[in-house]
Amino acid sequence: MDKPASYPPSGPFTTKAVSQATGLSVETLRAWERRYEVVQPCRDAGGRRSYTAADVGRLRLLRTATELGHTISRLAKLDADALAELIADSGGQAQPGPTRGQSYVDRALDATVRSDLYGVEEVLTSAVALLPPSEVVHSVLVPLLREVGERWHRGEVSIAQEHRVTDIVRRLIISVSRGYLRNDQGPCLVLATLSGERHELGILMCSWLAATRRFRTHYLGADCPAEELARFALEVEARAVLVSLVMPENEVPALEQLATLADALRGRCEVWVGGFAARMLLTEEMPPGCVMLPTGQDFEQRLDLLSAQHYS
Repeated sequence: MDKPASYPPSGPFTTKAVSQATGLSVETLRAWERRYEVVQPCRDAGGRRSYTAADVGRLRLLRTATELGHTISRLAKLDADALAELIADSGGQAQPGPTRGQSYVDRALDATVRSDLYGVEEVLTSAVALLPPSEVVHSVLVPLLREVGERWHRGEVSIAQEHRVTDIVRRLIISVSRGYLRNDQGPCLVLATLSGERHELGILMCSWLAATRRFRTHYLGADCPAEELARFALEVEARAVLVSLVMPENEVPALEQLATLADALRGRCEVWVGGFAARMLLTEEMPPGCVMLPTGQDFEQRLDLLSAQHYS
């Protein structure tokens, strides 16, 4: 088996890959660098530019802000936090917002309270048919599940209603994911949760979003031992392994499992770490080769970078 190309966590990324991942033309990218120094890429001995993941994140924010009407000359002086705040204040967001999705959430919640499970499924099926996948995930499914969970804690919906909504979402994601033709030439992504972690809805959504970007996805399910996950990833020559951490009280410490996984992969692909509990881990404690992706936007940006690099 040929050894798969390594994919350094922080890059470097070529100009072509960055252009594809950000939606900025090469000409615009170079003009912004030359006139406003929005990023400062490194250059190799031949003068070719290389960019980091942080550069790409900043460029995506800059593009969003310019599309909202702000001038690049003003934006060039702002850091990432200031750019994100400006975008939010201007009516835009770094990831799809709840404006269109909220009506679907409200209708699904109403059906849930009435125990109209067919109604819940019909609303969510309509969202999948009419909205882009990323918007369905971020502005319909995630807010719906969060609100149903909160209402269960307040005693406003029963455990049976909460479980049925969860099951409907799970079956829907699996169904729509199968609708994407397998791309045998696309980059390979393996997804799972580690031992002791049985919450899988988030990582199922990630698998769907990856499939929409022409990735070959392999979802191994919940509660997967690190050694088995690494063995499979090496067999299929994965470019990255995504693990989701949701509950902080896992049976086996997360950092220990991540270290085992990264060591078994021997640097042949990245380990992407996402989920609610991942935010509780300290970046400096992460094993080498592991990349923290605290938000859905971070995950999708990483997908775009890997896809752009793969096809460039």
